[in-house]
Amino acid sequence: MREQKVGNLLRELRKAKNLTTQELADKVNVSQSYISRFENNKAIPDVDMLDRILHALDSNLSSFFASDFNDTPADLIQLINTVKTLSPEARIKLNEFLSLVREK
Repeated sequence: MREQKVGNLLRELRKAKNLTTQELADKVNVSQSYISRFENNKAIPDVDMLDRILHALDSNLSSFFASDFNDTPADLIQLINTVKTLSPEARIKLNEFLSLVREK
């Protein structure tokens, strides 16, 4: 796992979800500056607040601190989050498409 601060990881996850700090703050019912302080490593959220933030970002504590997640580029996180919203049929079609792309 590469060494990163919690704030940097939160920012990457938020950006991967295409949310502004204000949008995330609204989801968690806190101020934008509160989220900004975490992302800029000026403050560290307590476990309950971090859990609330991660829930708003469709994540959880265990995956957030997993080494695989920390090594995952933001664009790949965004792709995974997009795929999660697809219907089973759409995922099948996407897999077929990706197989064709990979073969070329």
